[in-house]
Amino acid sequence: MSVVVVSTGGTIASTEDSGGDASPDLTGEDLVAAVPGLERVASIETRDFSNVPSAQFTVPQMGELARFLDELDDDPKVDGIVVTQGTDILEETAYFLDLCYEGDAPVVVTGAMRNPSLPSPDGPSNLTTSVRVATEERAAGQVLVGFNERVHAAREVTKINSTNVDTFRSPEFGPLAIVDESRVTWRREQLNPDPTFDVDHDALTNDVHAVIATADMPPAQVEAAADADALCLAATGAGHIPPTIIPALESLRADDVPIVATTRCPEGRLARETYGFRGSEATLQELDSYYSDLNLQKTRIRTIVALAADALDDAFDAPGDVT
Repeated sequence: MSVVVVSTGGTIASTEDSGGDASPDLTGEDLVAAVPGLERVASIETRDFSNVPSAQFTVPQMGELARFLDELDDDPKVDGIVVTQGTDILEETAYFLDLCYEGDAPVVVTGAMRNPSLPSPDGPSNLTTSVRVATEERAAGQVLVGFNERVHAAREVTKINSTNVDTFRSPEFGPLAIVDESRVTWRREQLNPDPTFDVDHDALTNDVHAVIATADMPPAQVEAAADADALCLAATGAGHIPPTIIPALESLRADDVPIVATTRCPEGRLARETYGFRGSEATLQELDSYYSDLNLQKTRIRTIVALAADALDDAFDAPGDVT
């Protein structure tokens, strides 16, 4: 089996400089060379896409990466692909790829919480896990995240801890599989409701605002999106917002700025017919809000991709269809 490791930077590719600060400087070849026995899992090739901290990875770069992976998949000798990246926005990159990648070869995104200069770095183990999963027939055509010997759906996984190596989890539904020694034990299959979008890459924009509803929040947080391409709003609970921001949201809608609503809770979805008070889910529907069942950061990624594909109505429950 042949697996291509695509390096983009991040902690997994970082080493300490003379001042003790870590920054990305390792190539994909360096990463692979540091993992003993990896050649027994698959035949490995490497490609260096970028070498930046993940917080510096941009939306256009995500688009370029998706196209690059499609090109790799066109090579019949490529059986699987592993992408290494920093963990800060790893879930967003993985989900972007999930929405745009059209290939048959599995794509497994991974990284590390401890750089190679620290005791017990987790990068080698995560890379081994991901290469092994990328050789699995059951993973074909999917974009997955391999981390800490767990296999997650890109759509469901999220980073839950700022520093712990066991940071990537799939709230509510759990991992798809576990890696034990040389075995991948699958326990469920993902039912992915998202279409693959035909994106106009020149239309990709980062001008999509993301706001979390909080107690008695100032309207200015919403008003800042007046000229944006869209506003993604994480409501409290099952879809509730402070009444103080409703006029600002009404103004956005009057100016045809789409509103995509989700919940700020790590599990669950927006209610559709439980409450009717001002600021409830009924208000979201009166505002013609789209409904998302993703966390806020992935709701924003899906909105960005859908706008670039001119397919917002296909990406979310459309206004008026949520009751």
